[in-house]
Amino acid sequence: MDALNEQLARKTIKRYACSICWGELELRPAIHLEGNFYFVVCKKCQDDTRGYVTQYFVNRRRGESEFEKLNVTILMRRLGYLDNPLKGVSRESIIKSLGY
Repeated sequence: MDALNEQLARKTIKRYACSICWGELELRPAIHLEGNFYFVVCKKCQDDTRGYVTQYFVNRRRGESEFEKLNVTILMRRLGYLDNPLKGVSRESIIKSLGY
C-alpha cells in the first residue's frame, strides 16, 4: 500500500475496512518519508493488507449473510440434516413457554 497524508489516512480509517477480513484499520507512520505520511493497514492482517472496502459494503454483506444463514438452517432442518429443537413440542407448550 502507498503512504497517505494524515488527513486522507484518517478518512480512510473512518470510512473503510480491510478487503480481506473486513477488520478495522490502523495508522502506521511512514518513517522513511519526510512529513506526516502514514500507511493504513489492517489490525489483524498487518502487512498482508491488500486494499479496502467501504464500511457500507461490509455492513450490507454482514446483514445479507445473516439471512442466508437463516435460510440454510431452515432448509437443512427440513431435509433432516439438523435436529429441529421444536420437534415433538405442541403449539400450546411453545406459546406457554413464551409467556402467553
